[in-house]
Amino acid sequence: MSTQKHPPNGTLSHAARNRRLNRSRNLTRDNRSPSVVVRIVVNGSPFGNDWTDNSQKAQEMLFQAFKADSWPPGTAKYALTPGGFIQAPLPDNYDGVRGWGSAQDFKKLLPIGQDIVESVVSKKILRTARNRTKFLTLGVDLKQYQLDRDKKDVVDTHAELVAIVEIASGKVVHWTGKSYPVAWQENKLIQAPLESHLFRCGRERVLVLGCHDLNMFSNRSCKNAKVGGMRWQRTSKMQCLAEDFKPTVVLHHPHATDSPRIWQTAWGGTREKLPTGLIFASGIAYCNHKESPRAGLDDVCAKTCFGHGVSDVIVDGYR
Repeated sequence: MSTQKHPPNGTLSHAARNRRLNRSRNLTRDNRSPSVVVRIVVNGSPFGNDWTDNSQKAQEMLFQAFKADSWPPGTAKYALTPGGFIQAPLPDNYDGVRGWGSAQDFKKLLPIGQDIVESVVSKKILRTARNRTKFLTLGVDLKQYQLDRDKKDVVDTHAELVAIVEIASGKVVHWTGKSYPVAWQENKLIQAPLESHLFRCGRERVLVLGCHDLNMFSNRSCKNAKVGGMRWQRTSKMQCLAEDFKPTVVLHHPHATDSPRIWQTAWGGTREKLPTGLIFASGIAYCNHKESPRAGLDDVCAKTCFGHGVSDVIVDGYR
């Protein structure tokens, strides 16, 4: 947990405020049966200035979440973190392709990601999580940096992965990552194969999406894509795969969400195109790295999940 000074008289510390928010959020949930999805909501940024390696902070947040008295009764099926929950360097000797044709080299990232997840998800965390959830999704960003003209570090080759950890075995049972880059990432992102977003878990069919991937179902994004272009091809194929897969759960891993309006259009298109879905949820890192959040945390949480069976546990990020 983040170290902080004692607050002035009459104010709440971040931890106290999070406990109050947890209580108010879970009072609105139906606690008669276990939650299907528990979101580990980061109140702040998961990494702050530790954009090269925040593994210790990631461990602290996981331990705080799984030990929280506010965790809903029973064992959840999925614990959901935001994108970039773990930040780690991409080795300088990575020799794979990046950009639109890079999905063929996605598998080269997995041993790197595996080592990072194993270093963060310790045996102590697995023991603590055992009665809390069956699976844990982890956003894992791997990045290389280079100096720009002003001698400042800027992101170069990078990947935004999502690992699904089975708590009972402690093993990563599935990998995916971002497949739909924002404009500045088109030539820098190592992209995940579209098929990797489809995860079968018993009778459930789970669509696991990276940050911008949700916009592959946005009516606005689809309308703006040039017919025959790479974005048009990517969205068309993903929609066909997802419609054939008929997901029952959609788990989304955005990096920073300080307003529910960010994903409003994309979630509208997703729910329209995937009517078999019973639960839809975005992982939440409640922050705006440049300014104050534009909406309240409770509003953000309430309007970024749909269906019954989603609960939130709020942990301390960097503020």
